[in-house]
Amino acid sequence: MVRNKISVIIITLNEERYVERLLKQLSNERDIELIVSDGGSIDRTARVAKRYTEKVIVGERGRGVQLNIGAALATGDILWFLHADSIPPNNFKHHIVNSLRSPSVAGGAFKLEIDSNLSSLKTISMVAGLRSTLTRIPFGDQGVFVKKEIYDRLNGFKDIPLMEDIEFGRRLKKEGRVVLIPSGIKTCSRKWEKDGILKTTLRNWAYITLFLMGYSPHKLYRRYYRRHLYLTMQRKTIRKRKGWNRVVLSWNWRNNHKKQEIVNDGEPPEG
Repeated sequence: MVRNKISVIIITLNEERYVERLLKQLSNERDIELIVSDGGSIDRTARVAKRYTEKVIVGERGRGVQLNIGAALATGDILWFLHADSIPPNNFKHHIVNSLRSPSVAGGAFKLEIDSNLSSLKTISMVAGLRSTLTRIPFGDQGVFVKKEIYDRLNGFKDIPLMEDIEFGRRLKKEGRVVLIPSGIKTCSRKWEKDGILKTTLRNWAYITLFLMGYSPHKLYRRYYRRHLYLTMQRKTIRKRKGWNRVVLSWNWRNNHKKQEIVNDGEPPEG
């Protein structure tokens, strides 16, 4: 018998800009337990989160690990996993609780809506909804919810660097029906805007296809994500501040190795 208490597990990593908006919305609801599982943010994410809940834990980085750490603190009968940049529909609690009243339902998620007016991103949202309807395997940014007893029976998420949501979804649908709520949960468009809509979409589908073909998520991480991380650090993080020693990372594609250089610009900034 599912009661009405929902434990919301929010995973964060340097999400100071978005996490307060989500926590403020959720804190207005009754019978909601807020849990923030942070992966070692260097901004004010944890400090902001503590304004809304005492259950803020800073631990190992990694989505699967963070989700499991947060779930271990949960006392509700329903677990709801959210990304920090999500915007749930106003009637989310009604949908979740009613969906899980049936004994045949194991869990579910919401329809994905990318928060943008661009027609290309609206099309991607529509395709994502069709994919979820056909496969009954939602992505993590769709706000996956599950009965706590079933989550425990599945031993939670796998400790893998990528595709933890898809891997969990494949096991979840073996435990019962996975419902897809037509009300949309919005997700930030930043990853598409940062790297380009076409490039991001093709990369995401390449990851998914290789994973479903049996490719190791650890190899996927090393082969693709780490290279993307180096370029992101070089493009955005390096030279963000002036007047202190900067570590400059660059990639030598010909020799296939990373180069690290210390650039001395003076004393580090205060604070």
